[in-house]
Amino acid sequence: MARVAGLHAKVRRQRLDGAHKTALELVRAYDLIVHEDLRIANMTRSASGTLEAPGRNVAQKSGLNRSILDAGWGGVPDDSRVQG
Repeated sequence: MARVAGLHAKVRRQRLDGAHKTALELVRAYDLIVHEDLRIANMTRSASGTLEAPGRNVAQKSGLNRSILDAGWGGVPDDSRVQG
């Protein structure tokens, strides 16, 4: 269990490092940076539906949700505000 936690921590550090480096490049290269206010929690909401009205394309939506969350979209705007 500790090994899995260690691997998750490593991936988290890599994701944060990538967001930090990307934000630093953007801050150095541009005078004005505009961020779109993405509602990531709403975008990754489940598509399973209910028993009366089951969702469609649930497996595809699950894969999309995983990709969105794995990309860490929320990290770059946070870092660029700190660095700017």
